[in-house]
Amino acid sequence: MFEHTTKIRVRYGETDQMGYVYYGNYAEFFEVARVEMLRSLGMTYRSMEELPRVKINFVYHLYNEKQELIHVGETLLVFVNMKSNRPCFAPKDFI
Repeated sequence: MFEHTTKIRVRYGETDQMGYVYYGNYAEFFEVARVEMLRSLGMTYRSMEELPRVKINFVYHLYNEKQELIHVGETLLVFVNMKSNRPCFAPKDFI
């Protein structure tokens, strides 16, 4: 399984009045991490969309500055051949 870590500095506008990260921002953090993972492989999001694969499961762990786990998230991307509109396999680099 491929693993990648992305550190994201939380900005003031992403917190509530108590200074906690607003949970509604988690999905955006997940997207930033996914794009950074692709960059680490020399890929763009567009190039990932063009590659044949059946599915990719992304699991995210959000930690605070004390390295305490504060949230776990998961997204599942299912890939389809754009010509046949049928599921297709993932490249070995992603598995």
